[in-house]
Amino acid sequence: MPRKKSSRIPKKYARRVTPDTARFVKRTMERKQKRRSDQRKRRLRKIQMHWENIQASAMRWMAVSIILLGMTVFGFLLFSPIIQVREIKVTRLSPRLDIEEVQSTLSSLFGRHLFFLSSFEVEQLLNESIADIERVKIGKEYASVLHVEIELQPLVARLRIVEPDDIDAPVGTGATVDYVTEEGIYVVTTAAKDTQTLPEIILVDWGVRPVPRTLLVSPTFIERINAAEIAFLRQFGQEVQRRTVYLRAQEFHLQISDRELWFDLKSPLEDQLERYRIFLREVGIEEAKDYVDLRVSNRVIYQ
Repeated sequence: MPRKKSSRIPKKYARRVTPDTARFVKRTMERKQKRRSDQRKRRLRKIQMHWENIQASAMRWMAVSIILLGMTVFGFLLFSPIIQVREIKVTRLSPRLDIEEVQSTLSSLFGRHLFFLSSFEVEQLLNESIADIERVKIGKEYASVLHVEIELQPLVARLRIVEPDDIDAPVGTGATVDYVTEEGIYVVTTAAKDTQTLPEIILVDWGVRPVPRTLLVSPTFIERINAAEIAFLRQFGQEVQRRTVYLRAQEFHLQISDRELWFDLKSPLEDQLERYRIFLREVGIEEAKDYVDLRVSNRVIYQ
């Protein structure tokens, strides 16, 4: 049966609501509302906790996946024959570098695992074979290419290796092939560029003929010769025409005009220059017809 439509209680039957009853009803309604609110908060908190658990689980699985992937890649790099040296590309910054010689020196690296090939090992191989290397830069291009960039020591002088009796012999017209680097390494090459402006050093008193790519003179020796030339040009206005190095005696002669000035490495260069100043002041360069010996302490010998 259909429910009857509700209607208001007639006023004569309605009871008067006391203040206590109103307060009781109000408290009851507030407790119900608070209970509903707490229930919503608890449900929301459960949802948040569940979502946080899902996120934490996802992060753990992601970390495990990354570790497994890293181990797989490492194992691939470690055992795969694909990561091996199959090509060596050489970049030369000096025209006189022989690319074929470099390739031959590094031929033992073919088939080596590229990942575990150290730059130190490559540099050591090159330094043992090519003594005049200045700088080496190593790069790797996975999976199989080794890049090598080589710069040689700059050349500082042309060499003319002669016997002591042949110093004044006429110079041949052939191209110069003998040079010395800034570190004193003897180099024989026909591929050097722009060497016409390099000074010439005449090398005598060598005992056994020098071997290419070996230390010929110490860097200190070369620095002493250059310092003496600069000092004569700046302090005395005199330009050196010829440089002669006596290898076993560890001395060098600089020719200025028609006279030679003799130096050695035993005493400081400034002391030898001071002896030359005293000689110019007290004797005069005109008195020396052949040479001025500045090697002896406290005196100057000339002829």
